[in-house]
Amino acid sequence: MTDLSQESMRGRGIITLVIAMKRIMKTLIVGMIAGSLGFAAGCGGVVASPKTILMSTKPHDGMVSSYRRLYPLHLPAGLKMYQIEYWSHHVQVEALLTEPLQAGQYPLLVNLHGGWVLGPHPHDNFGYTPTDAASLASEGLVELYPEYQGYGGSSGPTAGIRTDFINTQEAMKIAMEFGEVKVHDTYLWGYSLGGGLALMTAGWDHQVRAVVAVSPFVGLTDTVAFWRLHPKLGGPSGNPNEAQNFIRVFGSDAQGQAYRLRSPDPKAIQAPILLLQGTADQRVLWQTVQMFAGQMKKDHKPVTLILYPGGHHGLHHKYARASAAAIAHWFQRYGLNLGDVRF
Repeated sequence: MTDLSQESMRGRGIITLVIAMKRIMKTLIVGMIAGSLGFAAGCGGVVASPKTILMSTKPHDGMVSSYRRLYPLHLPAGLKMYQIEYWSHHVQVEALLTEPLQAGQYPLLVNLHGGWVLGPHPHDNFGYTPTDAASLASEGLVELYPEYQGYGGSSGPTAGIRTDFINTQEAMKIAMEFGEVKVHDTYLWGYSLGGGLALMTAGWDHQVRAVVAVSPFVGLTDTVAFWRLHPKLGGPSGNPNEAQNFIRVFGSDAQGQAYRLRSPDPKAIQAPILLLQGTADQRVLWQTVQMFAGQMKKDHKPVTLILYPGGHHGLHHKYARASAAAIAHWFQRYGLNLGDVRF
């Protein structure tokens, strides 16, 4: 965009993105709740399947158990939204999906919210509501909002990052079958725990084109390794008990399988990664994110780290506009034109 009208549109678009992002900035990590959103099931009855998809009313991981179309307020006129219930890890899990009304092939943007690193914890309403999804929905792409087990409309207690990762994998596979998704055109966007899930997912799915991780939890391995080097700084939120709790649950070998299953692998990631992190974050130590970025660079992986001096968890308030612009520009750089689509 070069002319003034286009720049003005982009500016208004970034403001729109900032407002929408406020709904998902208050993320959770290692049991520390930064906010809680009520879950709304939406309205609308069962509708005919947009495609022929495999369904099962009995536990069958990777299959849809039910779905319905929702009609939340403020959903853009050119989009439709579905509430999808699917089986994952033998539990019925929910995901929301928005897509254009017009048939076609569209990029997939996966939105990953924060949560509890370890489980189990009681069912938590934190996550994406239909209202949240409607505020973020954009024409010209399919957007997926996995809830993970124990969040929003999903069943059971929260189960921790490993199960959340499995839930995300299953949800993405279903979105590929259910939605109007263009093959090999997937993007990931996560906050806090969701940022860690985005990094883990990028290592699993090498078709991902670009990733944004905001205030990301970079995994159990790096958390314990950093704590051992800097015990006075403590765990992810400066509390040494958090890193010690990982050791209590999973043992002392931070390179062992239990840790690897709950941590992103820099060597496995091929997609370009944008890490956004505030230096005053009280839930994720910025040094752990810097350490992860250093590992990626050492492995010659495409990564960019932007540190925001004095920025807090989620980079809301004074850095909301700057981080929103960084996100939009990053995705546009790799083919997802949020400046044209979302704004």
